[in-house]
Amino acid sequence: MARCLAVWYTRAMSTPVLPSGRPSSVLTPWRVGAAALVLLALLAALLAMSPAEARLGNLIKIIYLHGALARVGIYAILLAGLLGLVYLIRPRAGLLRWSNAVQMAGLAAFIAHFALSVIPTRATWGVWIAFDEPRTRMTLQIVGVGLLVMVVRRVVDDGRFSALANLLLGVALLLLNLGTGVLRHPLNPIGESSSAGIRVFYLAILLTCAALTGLLAWWLAQDGKAKSS
Repeated sequence: MARCLAVWYTRAMSTPVLPSGRPSSVLTPWRVGAAALVLLALLAALLAMSPAEARLGNLIKIIYLHGALARVGIYAILLAGLLGLVYLIRPRAGLLRWSNAVQMAGLAAFIAHFALSVIPTRATWGVWIAFDEPRTRMTLQIVGVGLLVMVVRRVVDDGRFSALANLLLGVALLLLNLGTGVLRHPLNPIGESSSAGIRVFYLAILLTCAALTGLLAWWLAQDGKAKSS
């Protein structure tokens, strides 16, 4: 942790320079770090102010975050696969770097969603992990394969292999997500809610999680660029 903070501080104190020699005025490590803190504070405020639910009470607030992280994680992994496909068609170092970074950020969100799921699972179904639930098994499969892809990608260290692995993970996630049914887990309970307040707060939480995941992907992409240079 201390090393990560030291790396972040060093980069925050330096101003990125564009190839033309002009300093970047859009994103810097310092601005990204500040934006992340603001978004985290916003996320906490949204969760605190979000409406409770008649049956689940305040437990629904964890489900808001759980569902938002799941969606963001899925979309990010799919986007990483698409970027991998584009790289295979037209190889560019930046495309692969972003494909890897977006995938890692998406997996982080997906793992966080699974970690949060144990709380409502225990409260509603009486178990910490519902292994009999198809969506739970799908989540564990994606997390396991995703972590394996990251390890093998680092060991092999080949651009086309990495892009192909990212693409295949995205395709596998898409097929699993479309083909996996449910036993007890509702597919879209918040989207089907009759409460406009629930839907609005969930959308705000979803967008905030997406922005945080995007900032993490940017940081990972910059870190990958620094290591390759």
